[in-house]
Amino acid sequence: MRYTDDSRLWFDLGILSRYGKQQADQLKYENRRTYQELIFEGLGWRFEGERYCLPEPTNTGLKGDVAIAPQAGLIWPMKNWAYYDDLERTLKRNGLIVNVLPKRSSLLEHLGDVWNHRCLVSGDTLPMHLALGSEVRCVSLFTCTSPWEIHDYGLQRKIVSPLIKEFFYKRGFAERATSAITLEDVIAAVLEQLDAASKPNAVPVGVISMAE
Repeated sequence: MRYTDDSRLWFDLGILSRYGKQQADQLKYENRRTYQELIFEGLGWRFEGERYCLPEPTNTGLKGDVAIAPQAGLIWPMKNWAYYDDLERTLKRNGLIVNVLPKRSSLLEHLGDVWNHRCLVSGDTLPMHLALGSEVRCVSLFTCTSPWEIHDYGLQRKIVSPLIKEFFYKRGFAERATSAITLEDVIAAVLEQLDAASKPNAVPVGVISMAE
C-alpha cells in the first residue's frame, strides 16, 4: 500500500510509513503539530480550530463533577495509569461527585455520560475525544503516546509523563510507565479544571509537562 505525497505529513508518522516503523516512531516523537493541522494541510486546507462534529448524546442520567475513564484497552496497557482508584477516593473525600464511566451498549450512551460531567480524567483514549468534542474540560494523561498531536481547544490539561520518551509508542507493559505521573499532579490539575469550569471566560489551561 502506498500513500500520496500530499498525505505524507500524517502517514510518514504511522505504521504505513515509507521509512519503516522505527523511524516513523521517531518522527512521531519529534512532531509538534496536531492531527488536525496535519490532516487539513494534506487536504489543501488550513486548520483554524474547527470543532468536532458529534451527534446528540443519549441521556443516561449519570451526572457528577468528575468522570474517570480508567480503561484504555488491550493495545496500549501502559495508558492505564496506576492511581485512578486513589484519585477517585481523594476527590470523593473532598466532597465531589465522582463517577467511573461504565461500559455502555452504545457510543451515544458513552457520550451522554461524558456530557454530564464538569471534568473528565482519562488517558489518550476515546472518552478524551468525546470530552473535547462536547466542550467538557478534561485532564489527560500521556504515558506512551503523543500529547502534541492533540489540539486542546482551550479545554484540556495535558499531563505528560517524565518517561514519555522511554516508553513512546511501545505497546507492552511496564509498571514504571503507569506510575510516573504522580497522584498529586493529577489532583491539582482536576481542581484547576473544576475551578475553570465555573468561570466561562477562563483562559485555556495548557500543558503540564514533566517530559525530558
